[in-house]
Amino acid sequence: MPESILSPNSSQVQSTKVNAVKGNIFLKYEVILSLLIVAIVISMTIADPQGFWSQSNINSLLVSISIVGIAAIGATLVILTGGIDISAGSVLGLVCTVVAVCGQYNLPLFLIIILALATGCIAGLLNGYLVAFIKLPAVIVTLGTLSIWRAGVFTLLGGQWGTNIPDEFSKWFIMTKILGIPLCFWLVVILVLIFGYLMRNRKWGRYIYALGNNEEATIFFGLPTKRILLLVYFLSGLLVSIAAFFSLGQSPTVQPSTGQGFELSTIAAVVIGGTAITGGRGSIIGGLLGAILVELVKDAIILFHIQPFWTGVAIGTMIIVAVLASLSTKKGGAN
Repeated sequence: MPESILSPNSSQVQSTKVNAVKGNIFLKYEVILSLLIVAIVISMTIADPQGFWSQSNINSLLVSISIVGIAAIGATLVILTGGIDISAGSVLGLVCTVVAVCGQYNLPLFLIIILALATGCIAGLLNGYLVAFIKLPAVIVTLGTLSIWRAGVFTLLGGQWGTNIPDEFSKWFIMTKILGIPLCFWLVVILVLIFGYLMRNRKWGRYIYALGNNEEATIFFGLPTKRILLLVYFLSGLLVSIAAFFSLGQSPTVQPSTGQGFELSTIAAVVIGGTAITGGRGSIIGGLLGAILVELVKDAIILFHIQPFWTGVAIGTMIIVAVLASLSTKKGGAN
């Protein structure tokens, strides 16, 4: 047998080269995305400097980025495994509803927070269990739970609006500012850095990438694929719960439609951020950049008084372009 095949040095060198190429691809994509964000900011500054840089608009923009950005962390983990979670909007609505109902009964704040977090975590664990242990397709599972949780929102609210939201959500996450920036945005940045580090430097992060690249191989080599999937969907539910807290701080009312369409913004942020929809490739920081880009486009449409339906057109177009770019990158890497 040829020595080159058996040589560990040759294998290590080739692996290093592949990792370097992947790193360069992600770095280039994130740099391009950052430049695109800067270009949009400059354009909006030229077109309407007073409107765009007004304190109310910047605060609203940063909070909106935080809401989508923190949920995008969980969605990135899910998509990296080759799955998808389209129930995020209904989970967010359900968590907000739980807070409103608990507030109506004047429960202590700590208990409201625990029950709300538990709601999101249980929703995520249910998705993860059905995907990992029952082996149902993720899109089917989350489509089903999307409908179930939305029905729960309607049932709990009884067709009414929930307005008994504790003031602390607004005071803590929106009104509290560090260097003029809402606390919720700083929390998202910290979580992005933490999860980014874990994904790059800890074995469970490498397991997630491996699972998305080749699930059969991870099972063959004895990796705990079921536990990984369960953890990923659990984290997704937990992070959506925190996003619900930010949302309640921004708008302290809950409607039966609260959270509808949120999953589209979250998935769009992840895909536009460079995560391959087929799994195995992507980054946490890319999800945050995608969230910034999505919310900037929404903000521009509002500021320039463009008809709202163009928001869907713009986001849909960006998703298609991002997927095409991802596929071309994958083909280039294969070649």
